[in-house]
Amino acid sequence: MGEGKSVLLVVNPHAGGGKGQKWMSRLENALKQRGWKVQTVLTERQGDAMHAVKESKADLILVAGGDGVFHDAINGLWQSSKSTPIGLIPIGTGNVFAANMKIPDNPLDALEKLLNGQVHWLDVGEAHSQIFHCSLGVGFDAYVVAQMETVSKPQKRLLGKLVYFLQALRHSLHYRWSSLKVEVELADGTKRVWEKDAWLVLISNLPDYGGVKVTPDAKPDDGLLDLCILPSHSKADYFRFAMLGLLGWHMHHPDVVVTQIRSAHIVSDPPVPTQMDGELTPPTPVTVKVVSNALPVLLPLK
Repeated sequence: MGEGKSVLLVVNPHAGGGKGQKWMSRLENALKQRGWKVQTVLTERQGDAMHAVKESKADLILVAGGDGVFHDAINGLWQSSKSTPIGLIPIGTGNVFAANMKIPDNPLDALEKLLNGQVHWLDVGEAHSQIFHCSLGVGFDAYVVAQMETVSKPQKRLLGKLVYFLQALRHSLHYRWSSLKVEVELADGTKRVWEKDAWLVLISNLPDYGGVKVTPDAKPDDGLLDLCILPSHSKADYFRFAMLGLLGWHMHHPDVVVTQIRSAHIVSDPPVPTQMDGELTPPTPVTVKVVSNALPVLLPLK
């Protein structure tokens, strides 16, 4: 299958609370058994995966880690204008992209599915001179991402996805919503503006956001991004809209905005943090647009 071909294996050894290091040699051996020439790069800081991908001349790029290191890697691919297929082997804490793309949780199973899969050209969002494959969050979720830096590796390994929920619950008591202005170009090309007090604006490329279908109609290959604005007038609204989201009822609430867009410009008073694919990015204002058919991603067969 990989006879004579080369693969760049990018591994985040700290992913999933340190699971990346454990899986590295198993993945290398599995690839070599299939005839691949393997070059492995371990990442230690943000930018390492981007640099490795930019410099690589491999036939295939595989990233073993979470959404953060995959974000770093795809930005290297995008900036170098390469069309090398790239795939994600999930070893992270959240694994949002893998869950949406039906990539198995077990890294060896994921590798097998990807090597027998096919390449799909997916859309991405562009903001802050970067691209994102999952989502851009403005407000509360980005605030929670910032607080995740205080969570230890053993806690992440023990709690897994639950750690995000617990951090969100803990920090919801301290976060203050902002007045936001969201200007968008809708799917049909018309312009629309919303001005709201909101605790979260999510611009997503995927339907499922950490187990919650915040933007259920989102597709990563439809040439559009999906916008959700969750308003807030009190602390109680955090919990009210969180529960509505879990049940899928937020779609029917008159104060909630869910729609498909081509681009958006978001300003807030005061400025609020933003995140892309679980990585902190500069605070508002932020401009985002869709880039269609931008990324050659190796995915399991449907």
